[in-house]
Amino acid sequence: MNPTTSAMPPSLQSPAASSVPAELLALRAKIRALPDDVRADLEPLAEDACEQAKFRGRALSLAREALEQFRLELSAARFDLDITRREREGFRRLIEREV
Repeated sequence: MNPTTSAMPPSLQSPAASSVPAELLALRAKIRALPDDVRADLEPLAEDACEQAKFRGRALSLAREALEQFRLELSAARFDLDITRREREGFRRLIEREV
């Protein structure tokens, strides 16, 4: 186990924390080791940076999922279009034979 994460509270070791860059987690751990007066100034800034990183990670994850879903639907639409074209050509040949 990583020494930085072992000192973290369990809530920060959750999958959501994995979206926070390791550098920010290390910075937050170092800030917690500082004297109280310095930590009081820096800790809110580090927490805000971590929250923003989590938000960006979730947004990026949602965008990736949406893109993957779009690609899947586009592939299905192309497949349907190909089948429809084949059916149309088959019906055309059938009509031409009867005429």
